[in-house]
Amino acid sequence: MADVPGISIVIPTLNCARSLEISLRSIRAQRYPADRLEIIVADGGSTDMTRHVAESWGCTVVENPRVTGEAGKAAGLARASHDIVGFVDSDNELPSPSTLEAVVDALADPRIAGAEPIQFTALETMPALDRYFALLGMNDPFVLFLGTYDRECLVTGKWTGVDHEVYEKTPTFRKVRFRRERLPTVGANGFFTRRSVAAAAVRDGYLFDVDILHSGTSGPFVHVAKLHLGIAHHYAQSLRQFARKQTRRAQDFLYFSAVGMRSGPTAPPWRGALLFAAATLTVAPLLVQAAIGWMRRRDRAWLYHLPACWITLVVYGTVTLRRLLGTARPHSRAEWGG
Repeated sequence: MADVPGISIVIPTLNCARSLEISLRSIRAQRYPADRLEIIVADGGSTDMTRHVAESWGCTVVENPRVTGEAGKAAGLARASHDIVGFVDSDNELPSPSTLEAVVDALADPRIAGAEPIQFTALETMPALDRYFALLGMNDPFVLFLGTYDRECLVTGKWTGVDHEVYEKTPTFRKVRFRRERLPTVGANGFFTRRSVAAAAVRDGYLFDVDILHSGTSGPFVHVAKLHLGIAHHYAQSLRQFARKQTRRAQDFLYFSAVGMRSGPTAPPWRGALLFAAATLTVAPLLVQAAIGWMRRRDRAWLYHLPACWITLVVYGTVTLRRLLGTARPHSRAEWGG
C-alpha cells in the first residue's frame, strides 16, 4: 500500500502510563493501514510504567533529556520518517476511527499547512472538570477573552474569535485561511502537519506547538483544515491539578518569551487581559457566560467556570509579577506526573 501516505505520530511523555494507554488504544483503533503508521514516544525520564506501555503498543521510544513537552516534540520529530506528522499529547484520545483518514484527505491540498479537529469531545466518562474544558472549547479560560481559541466554544457559539475566511467545505472538513499576524492557538492536541513545516519551527531543540504555523510557513496567509470531528483531552481532573498546569503554562511562556525562544506573538493583548481581570473580579460576567453555556449544554460542569477563572487570574498575576521582578524561569518538572 505504497500509495497510502505514511503518518508519524509524536507523543511527548513523562509519568503518564494510565492516560497514555488510553491514547495509544485510540490511535491503534484508527481505520488506517498499520504499516503506514509509526508512533514515536519521546520520554522525559518516566519512573512509572510509561515506557512499558509505549513499547507494548509497538511504539518507538526516544529519549528526551530536556524533559519538557516542547523538547519532546522536537526530539520525536527528529526521528519521524514520514512526511505527515501528528502531534498528539499523552492525554489525548481520538474518539473517531476516521481521524487519520480525514487528516490525509485534508493535507492532500498543498495549500493546507495543518489540520486538526474542530472540537473537544466531552465524553460522558470524563470527570466534570474535563467536560467543562471540552464544552468551553479550550483548556485556559483566559483565551476566551483573547478570542484566540481554536475549538468550538458553547459560550460564544463559534470555534474561534479570530477573523478568518472559509473558502471550501466538504463533509469531512472545512478549509480556512488566516492572516499571518493574527492566528488562533492552532498546533496543540491532535495537530497534523508536514514534517518540513514542523521542522522549520524548531528552535534550539524545542518545538512550541502554537508557533508551528507562524514559523513554518511563509506568505501573508496561513491555510488550515478544520476536521468535522472531535478529540478528547483528559486535561485536569481536579482544580489543584489545573492550578499546577496553569502555573507551568505561565512560567514557561514568560521564560521562553524573555529569552527569545518564541517565534509567534508573545505579548498577550492587554485589552483581553483587562477584560478577563475585570470579569473575574466582578464575577457577574462569568455567571452570564456559564449560564449561556449551560443553556446550550445542560451540564453541571459549568460550575467550574468561576473557580477556573479565579485560579487562572491568581496564577497568571503571580507569575507575571515574578517576571517583572526578574525571576522568570521555566516550571520545574520534578515529581511531575501526567
